Amino acid sequence: MRLGVVQAGMDALEASTRVYVSPAELFAFLQDASGWETYSEHVDAVRRYGDGGPGTDYRITVSWWKLSYTLTQRVMATDPPRRIDWRATGNTAATGAWLVDPVDGRADAAELRLRIEVDPDSLRGGSVTRLLPFDELIERLKPVVAREAENVLEGLVADLEGEPRPVDIEVHQVPAFTTRPASGR
Repeated sequence: MRLGVVQAGMDALEASTRVYVSPAELFAFLQDASGWETYSEHVDAVRRYGDGGPGTDYRITVSWWKLSYTLTQRVMATDPPRRIDWRATGNTAATGAWLVDPVDGRADAAELRLRIEVDPDSLRGGSVTRLLPFDELIERLKPVVAREAENVLEGLVADLEGEPRPVDIEVHQVPAFTTRPASGR
């Protein structure tokens, strides 16, 4: 497995892996989000409010150590079966996209990418950073995030493909979006 970790001050993070199902099946699975809390001991709940299209909210409750946090992601636009654009609501300034790319010559494979842009300053000062200095909290979270990213993607792949397998994940630091996200549909 190749896995990188978010570095302070980065504009964006992109992670990718290959999944052996059709792009349409992968897209529908991403919109549904059923059972995702079973992929990680730190994800307590994933609740979907809507049909998975624009305006749908996903409330994701995570916990680790003495911390618990619920992040709400709102779907801003979709381009089935290629893209789901979202943004975090509330105090965390984050945007992202699930990107599904077909694999040339294969109807049963897709490249899955998750792109996230976060303003690190939006994470400072809340109840989370009252327990530890912000930089120390980030250093403690890095190995947890790396391990849990692997667990989540392995669970997602096992559910989609019908059996577990090692998942090769590539994580890249990339520039901020240079093109506009997909138009709302």
